[in-house]
This record gives sequence, C-alpha cells and structure tokens, in this order.
Amino acid sequence: MKPKLFKVRHLAHSAGFTLIEIMLVVGIITVLMGSAIYMLTGNLEFAKEQRARGDLQAIITQVRMYEMKNGGVPLSESAGLKALVGTGKGFEELPKDPWGQDYQYKVDSASAKGFRVFSKGPDRNPGSADDISSK
Repeated sequence: MKPKLFKVRHLAHSAGFTLIEIMLVVGIITVLMGSAIYMLTGNLEFAKEQRARGDLQAIITQVRMYEMKNGGVPLSESAGLKALVGTGKGFEELPKDPWGQDYQYKVDSASAKGFRVFSKGPDRNPGSADDISSK
C-alpha cells in the first residue's frame, strides 16, 4: 500500500510547470507576436501606398476627361482638383489619401501632362522623399 501512496504523492508533486518553463513560453510568444506585428505593419504601409497610387490614377483619368471637355487641364492650383467635383464632373467628392490628407494638384508646364498630382505621403509634408506622385 505504501508504494501507491508514494506514486500518488510523486505525481501530485511534479504536476505543473516551473517558473522557467512559463517564462520560456511567454518569451517565445512575445518574439512571435513582435515578428507578426512588424510584418503586418510593413504590409499595411505597402497597402496604403498602393491605394494612393490607385487614387492618383483615378484622379489623372478625371483630369484627362476634364481636359477633353474643356480644351485643357485646370490652370489654377487652388481650384485644380475642385474642378473635378460636382454632379456629372467625375467625383461627388474628392478622395483623401490613406493618411487623411487632400491630394495635391500642381500645374507643371515642364511635364508632358502639364500637371502633377501627388500625395504628401506618410509624413504629411510636401516635397519630402515619401511623397507619392503621378510624375
């Protein structure tokens, strides 16, 4: 009878995890979560850039349609993209870039298009390296 008691006592004593085992598992989970967050964040920025490029193409298409109807692109930078908004003009309202800013329109006589449309990018500052442009 004593051997059974000893076995039960031994099993009860060894059931469970040690602090080191728990810390090891928590550490592994932390590393995996950190890697996943890093990878998802990079993909999120890529998706935002691709959306901005798609929006720019839609805006360029509307500027070209404006050009065909009116004999030229909008010449005023202040009214440039606003000329595309309204009933029957292409956009009901102008889309915002993925960072919540307005797309920018610049008259550019050096460009073959005669204009340039761009997003200020993630830093929201025009003229920086992260701007996304129609070129």
